[in-house]
Amino acid sequence: MARQDIDMNANYGEVHLNDNLATKVFYPFTFLGEVSGMDNEHYCYGEILVPPDFEKHSRDGEGIRVVIPYTPEYKQLLIRFVFDMNDGHLRYMINKRDNGQWFLITKETGAVCLSEFQLTNENEIFQLVFKEGKLILYSGAESDFLIRPSLNQNEIFLLKSLTGNLYQYPTTGVGLVNYLHGNFETSGLSAKLLEEFADDGMIVRNAYMDSSTGELVLDVIEKE
Repeated sequence: MARQDIDMNANYGEVHLNDNLATKVFYPFTFLGEVSGMDNEHYCYGEILVPPDFEKHSRDGEGIRVVIPYTPEYKQLLIRFVFDMNDGHLRYMINKRDNGQWFLITKETGAVCLSEFQLTNENEIFQLVFKEGKLILYSGAESDFLIRPSLNQNEIFLLKSLTGNLYQYPTTGVGLVNYLHGNFETSGLSAKLLEEFADDGMIVRNAYMDSSTGELVLDVIEKE
């Protein structure tokens, strides 16, 4: 099996992340607009459609994922959970803290307004975690490093990196920048390529300079 490594952008040194959302369950969220008899001046209202057995998943520490569209309202959000009973009747989950229907969305650090939600996740994907009758707002993404076959990436970094004097451990690398005006015959580049790539478990089968682009072209395989 080919070696794998954390996927990186060789030009900028940035790692690529995976949000790990493919297998996650999302519940439908709907804004309600103004609600009669409620404090519409300070709060916005919404509801989340959940299955009939959802209540057993509403213990403190349990969470759900929803997509909440950006809304430029400097108000807090109260939501209620409506059970999908499949018989045309509506039933709402009871907040055991106050025996009401509404759950306030907040953050661990305090209040959060709708217009600030995107500071938590710019893609509008959130996880709401039950805690003491409230819902704590988190990003819905579970970021993890993206892992891919590393051959091409190893080639790029070996060519770019320079041998140096790091404390305790020497760095490795061809240091291609030192050979910008040289050639294979006189600069020692070919020997350096073979040495550094062999040390990293790779075999250079062919290498040449593309005269039209000035690029170094390599044909490399991994040792078995």
